[in-house]
Amino acid sequence: MLAFVPAGLSGCSANAVERAITARGGPMESSLRQVEATVYRGFPGNWSWEIALRRPDLVRWTIHAFGEEQSYVYDGRRVLLYLGSASMPVDAAGEGAFRSQVRWLAVTGLDVLRDGGRVAWEEMPRTELPAGVARGLRVRWIEDGSTYLLWFDDRDLLVAAEGEVALPPIGSGRLHADFSDFAAFDGRLLPRSGRYTLGGRLLVEEHVLSWTPDDPKLTEASFAAGPR
Repeated sequence: MLAFVPAGLSGCSANAVERAITARGGPMESSLRQVEATVYRGFPGNWSWEIALRRPDLVRWTIHAFGEEQSYVYDGRRVLLYLGSASMPVDAAGEGAFRSQVRWLAVTGLDVLRDGGRVAWEEMPRTELPAGVARGLRVRWIEDGSTYLLWFDDRDLLVAAEGEVALPPIGSGRLHADFSDFAAFDGRLLPRSGRYTLGGRLLVEEHVLSWTPDDPKLTEASFAAGPR
């Protein structure tokens, strides 16, 4: 097994990251995706939300619930919660859970894999690859040692991922995602379908209505304070 190496070093692991980003259509400074989803656990039903990301790991996740929208925001230092325009407290457990989700979103967004200060990775031996994938990466988030598995098809597109995530009140455990139905959005080839399981049980089936890569409105300030 190869040793973990910092992101950005030359070698086959670095090439694997660059191939994946190139296959997608290039790096993304930011992205916004609008989603309709069927949720099977916790609060079953049909939901909609949007997830805004900005490199390296700024996140705004807005759930369109009945009544006022609910937004979780990570501004690079702390987790913020807004119910409509009202700011709500986030306890230590809630902050830790959302940070685990932030790391998942950053890793599966791929661009953070270029940042040797945040992540390290290794290319997986072919003997460890599941059937139907061409290559895989084992990724470690340096700050806390969280590890993730990323799998790519023969086009170098990310088709599956796995890692530890906390999703209260549902629980925590190994989140697995399968990505499919890739389509072009502003020059990027991105998935329109995601199927997520937690601890081996179906959690969410996600349909992406739209992706907006490099959304000019997603500046660092848009993650700083207050609802959208």
